[in-house]
Amino acid sequence: MNGVARNAVVFPLIGAFAAFMAGCAVMDTGAFTRLQDEMVGLKKEMAVLKTAPPPAPVLAAERADAGEIRSVRKSFADMSSDFDRMRMDQLAATTRMDDARVEMQRITARQDAQERALQEIRGNADRVKEIEKRLAALEERIGKLAAASAAVPAPAAVPAPESPREWKSPEEMYEVAVGQVKGGNPKKGRETLSDFVAKYPGHKLIPNALYWKGEAFYAEKDYENAILSFQDVVDKYPGGEKAPDAMYKQGLSFLALKDQKNARILLDLVRKKYPKSKAAGMAIKKLKEIR
Repeated sequence: MNGVARNAVVFPLIGAFAAFMAGCAVMDTGAFTRLQDEMVGLKKEMAVLKTAPPPAPVLAAERADAGEIRSVRKSFADMSSDFDRMRMDQLAATTRMDDARVEMQRITARQDAQERALQEIRGNADRVKEIEKRLAALEERIGKLAAASAAVPAPAAVPAPESPREWKSPEEMYEVAVGQVKGGNPKKGRETLSDFVAKYPGHKLIPNALYWKGEAFYAEKDYENAILSFQDVVDKYPGGEKAPDAMYKQGLSFLALKDQKNARILLDLVRKKYPKSKAAGMAIKKLKEIR
């Protein structure tokens, strides 16, 4: 480029710059100062940034590790929660198993009790059959005694007393007859009791009169007839107060006849049929003696 052309370009630029500077001269000097201060501040910050060490490259890795740690912690917390639930479920299952075991023990105990009761019932049935068998044999023996007694010829009739005693009341007649049996005159007492039974068949003392007839035969050592007289009490008045005593004395009569088998049957029957009677206690004691 020649000098003329260069001058043609430079001179306008100089003019423009001069005009610009003239414009700047009229700007607010305070704003310019502030701009300068900001420039200085920016330069200082830039210098600090340039001299500061670069950030450690492990920060990103640490952040990643921190995230993994948080994930692991969360997983552990979830596992701990699951473990607690499993432990509670196991405890509940154990409790249910214990309850089931207790219920099974109750059921087993009830079954055992029912089995024992059934065995006892079966045993009782067998004992009842045995007792019935023994009673049948006993009745047969008593029947034979009765037949033998009937076959004995009746004693010659004794002349009736010329002046029979007059009784004031049935009770007096009964009391005198019992007194005769107890007082050593069983034959006379038995005869008076027979008269009492014939004369007052519906009297309330008839069971007692039949019993004391048996006692009279027993005192006379006529044990067969004693058994038959006591049997009248047992057959006709089984619920009366003299029935247990009559059955007990039947047992003693069989013992006197050396028939321990039937004696034991009767004594055991007293114990079972009349357990609350005084005769039952005496029968138990006698059974211990003969066994």
